[in-house]
Amino acid sequence: MSPAVVVKRYTDPARGVAAQAHLRWFQQLDSGVRLPHQYPSTATHLLLERLDGRPPEPNDLPDLAAALGKLHGSAYARELHVARLDRPFDTTIGTTIPDFGANRRHVLSQLRLTFTHLPAAVYKDANVRNFILTASGPALVDFDDLTLAPFGYDLAKLVVSTAMTYGLLSGTQIEQTQAAYTQSVESAGGPADSCTPAQLADYAEVHHRLTARYLHRNGYQHSWPTVRPWTTPETRPR
Repeated sequence: MSPAVVVKRYTDPARGVAAQAHLRWFQQLDSGVRLPHQYPSTATHLLLERLDGRPPEPNDLPDLAAALGKLHGSAYARELHVARLDRPFDTTIGTTIPDFGANRRHVLSQLRLTFTHLPAAVYKDANVRNFILTASGPALVDFDDLTLAPFGYDLAKLVVSTAMTYGLLSGTQIEQTQAAYTQSVESAGGPADSCTPAQLADYAEVHHRLTARYLHRNGYQHSWPTVRPWTTPETRPR
């Protein structure tokens, strides 16, 4: 019997080749996070194992965050402890990961965020739709995007995309999600206290500005300002 596969098509061959390279890099980290097997593919057709499971829901956030933290902590321990966020990083398998400022420098400037002093993790687009809940836990899918990023930046994408999809998240859900992430990062070899509540809030605003144009598309039903858990500067985490 032939294995069940998912075929992702690319009109731009360079993006197809990049997605395959990103997945290979994640696989060689040996993080323990579930990733789909890649079958022989071409530049325009990526063939991946079809994973059995269900789409995540808000109550699954801590488990998703723990898986993301394990991936980020492993990447830091294996390679990224020598990376700088303001410079592209060449991995041991020859993949170059763009710097954090790539494609978002204007938003970082508008929000007056500085980042060059922070340790490096990655952004892989942890949109809530890029996870599957399998019988053995969360699995990560979709490997089109990869840049360097501070710890917690991809976690903020998970929080923002979940709230914009399902609606307002409680403060307790946010706290549990952040705690699961930071504990998992440290357990996997990453830095302690890798993302503070204030940093998570800052990164969420970056994602809001980059994602707002997709409202009422791709499953985003709620605007971030209407579901933001901190509604005023006074209630923002510090």
